[in-house]
Amino acid sequence: MPRSPHHSQPGPNRYDQRIPSVTFHLDAKALLVVGLHADRRHEAKRARATGLKVFHVDPEGFRRPDGSWFEYPLEAPQTGDIVVGATAADANGDLERLLNEGTDNG
Repeated sequence: MPRSPHHSQPGPNRYDQRIPSVTFHLDAKALLVVGLHADRRHEAKRARATGLKVFHVDPEGFRRPDGSWFEYPLEAPQTGDIVVGATAADANGDLERLLNEGTDNG
């Protein structure tokens, strides 16, 4: 069986893994999801169910070793979610502005 190019050893792939459940603080207003991989969809769904705004940060692709850009579709965002199409490091300014919209902090 051929190996996935993302793994050097056989075993579960990254989509078989799941992050532990997140405990939402009672005063939380939003959940920031960095990356839109399958393991984060469950937490975003839980956050929406509790009334939290969901912000997704993902560059919507990645740079290949040859320097070309590989774009991939985002599967997790739902109506009402905010998507910032950038890396987390590059998105800091946009995130601060978006999180402060409609508050007395910004």
